[in-house]
Amino acid sequence: MSIPPTTAVVLCGGRGSRLGGVDKPLVELAGKTLLARLIERLEPQVDAVVLSGVRERRDYEALGYPLVEDGDRDQGPLAGIVSARSVVRTPWILTTPVDTPFLPLNLVSSLAPTCQRTGAAVVTAGGHRQNLAMLLDPDRVESLARFYTGGGRAVHRWLAAHGVEEVELPAAGFFNINTPDDLARAGELLPTLERTVATRQGSSVP
Repeated sequence: MSIPPTTAVVLCGGRGSRLGGVDKPLVELAGKTLLARLIERLEPQVDAVVLSGVRERRDYEALGYPLVEDGDRDQGPLAGIVSARSVVRTPWILTTPVDTPFLPLNLVSSLAPTCQRTGAAVVTAGGHRQNLAMLLDPDRVESLARFYTGGGRAVHRWLAAHGVEEVELPAAGFFNINTPDDLARAGELLPTLERTVATRQGSSVP
């Protein structure tokens, strides 16, 4: 299938409290920041990358990507998604948190058939839905924005209310780095995690 032009919105917000309050996107793992590792895996799959919710603009400006500040600070990742709409110029949006730096190398193509059919797809991996790993068409993006404007903050509630279908992908691609122990474990597993290619493991789950 032909995949519409897609922008990856990388959610860079959050306080990084479980990592000692550091700016999580700039945390290094084996000589590369988490953000750099994520972008390396995203760029071959998308037409543009936007960084949303960055803490200090000056720390990111040299990277050359559009930067978006959350319209409402401390309102959670949904604020970062909604705020990024102003700079997205493609029909589809892929959303992802910065703390899953080993995303599957065919993430977009795995989600695309479901998104094409229903307007949205969300990842499930290792038995857990990855609420912020979504592919959305314009109508679903606007629906999410209306949900937020109406006071909604929990993405999982919007997913459930709209029956967004889940697509099962390998758990290794969604290894989440939230704590020093996670970071250390990622270092130990690095060769395996870097080889994550995202063989699709199942059909979409209604």
